[in-house]
Amino acid sequence: KMQIRASSRLQAAAVACLCLLASSSAFVPSVTPLLSARTCGHSASSARPALAGSSFTSHRVALRAPAQPRGAAKTAVRMAVNVKVEDMPNSVKKLAIEVTADECQNAFQAVLNKLSKQADIPGFRKGKAPAAMVLNHFGKKSVTAEACEEIIGAAVPVALQQNDIRAIGQAKMADDNAIDKMLETFGPDQSVNFEVLVDVWPEPELQGTYTGMTVEAEKEEFEDDLVANALLEMRKREASTEDSEGDAVATIYGAKLSDDSPDRAVGAVAVVDLKGFRKESDGSKGEPLPDIAVGENIEVGMESGKFFEGFVESIEGMKTGDKRSVPVTFPENHKVPELRGLEAVFDVTIKGLKDRIYPTLDDEWAAKVSESKTMDDLKERIRAQVSQEQLVSTDKNIVRSLEDKIVDLVDVEIPETLVDEQTKSKFAQMMSDFKEKGMDDEMVKSMITKENYEKYKNKSRDATVRSLKISFVVGEIAKKEGIKVDPSEVEGEMVSLRQSYQGEEIDEEQARNRVEADLERTKVMNYLKENNKINLVPKKAAPAEEKKEE
Repeated sequence: KMQIRASSRLQAAAVACLCLLASSSAFVPSVTPLLSARTCGHSASSARPALAGSSFTSHRVALRAPAQPRGAAKTAVRMAVNVKVEDMPNSVKKLAIEVTADECQNAFQAVLNKLSKQADIPGFRKGKAPAAMVLNHFGKKSVTAEACEEIIGAAVPVALQQNDIRAIGQAKMADDNAIDKMLETFGPDQSVNFEVLVDVWPEPELQGTYTGMTVEAEKEEFEDDLVANALLEMRKREASTEDSEGDAVATIYGAKLSDDSPDRAVGAVAVVDLKGFRKESDGSKGEPLPDIAVGENIEVGMESGKFFEGFVESIEGMKTGDKRSVPVTFPENHKVPELRGLEAVFDVTIKGLKDRIYPTLDDEWAAKVSESKTMDDLKERIRAQVSQEQLVSTDKNIVRSLEDKIVDLVDVEIPETLVDEQTKSKFAQMMSDFKEKGMDDEMVKSMITKENYEKYKNKSRDATVRSLKISFVVGEIAKKEGIKVDPSEVEGEMVSLRQSYQGEEIDEEQARNRVEADLERTKVMNYLKENNKINLVPKKAAPAEEKKEE
């Protein structure tokens, strides 16, 4: 399924994530701070995007010339530069850039002209004050800083274009002290020399064959138990409840139904009143918890793991009217920040018990819960659906095995910028998914920390690098075999995508790029399936540890 995030509510968590982390060293801001607003004293709205490699920022520069401020005179962004390029490890290039004295003079004068039109200098209309007065008004250091910003902001993209370099992300000053030195030694009649580092798109070459291979993939076998389990899950979802009778007690039942499960689970739901207190070091009750931790007539399903860990075990065997103090520990991911990890004691009163009644699996029930007329018909529908899911799972296994075969067909150094961008995107998507699944805003925000991002990045790094390498291989195979995506195919998918997100905005460019990439990947994988021998083998049994976790 396409994972295209809407720019409205679906993207809210992702936007919050990037905004918060952009200020930390975990992220490189896509919009650089405003150097001119900090040094020249005029407002940020009239300032140009700053040189991000200054001593005031993180020593990075935008890869395009800064945008023109509203109402400001257009300064020259094209300039003559001399460039020497040196290849560095990890798909990095070092650019030694020289900007001539004439170009520096032009940039300095352009800055003075611009500031002259903004300055309120007594005795002169805007734009009419002499250059010396403007320089004195703003200060030589401030004007020099903005001139350096103009020079580097214009020179870097020219140097890249001049040498046909496909840069990724933002450039970084090779010397952390370069900007400070430039500000100290700058003279409008002198040339400027500086060095920047840029990550570049790797130029991978396929090494080895990708056809005529023998590939083994696990086949997802059809099992009748899957149909039976699906029916039992449907039965559980359609269960009703009735008040328990007689001397019923709260009774724990398994999370999954089985053929031996009773048609009527007595005491399967406890209706409780709760009043919470902080737990003192000696185990006694302390201060009452906030009202949010208090409730009346709360229905608790008597299944292990429900509600708080160990809670249902603590009330097992209680009858209507019984009272008991139960120790609990709030989960670390509780939606209320002040309750996370808190040890507490709940006064529990059983207000009542309910039986869970499961419907009889007959033709009448089948017609009620589906379009089937009989149970046999419903089973066949489920069987067909499970079979289709098995085919899809098997195909995924084939693709995964093919990826294992081709991932090392390119010897490529993945630029760190690509790893960062991919990780940011996946982390933001994860936050967005949490929100989409119902997690409240406060909980999502609490998870968006630099520490959590770094943990995620470290944990997912190998998988991210692998995914990027496979993308390069897929692209090279598509290019070599002439595999292309027809624009009409992309547009067809876009129409479906817009319909599925009806009423919500989507990032059209991002969505189109993702759709095109997915279609190309699918075509390449189909080509590999057709031109390699695929041996389907029985699925290996899951380790005992995995089964236990499941």
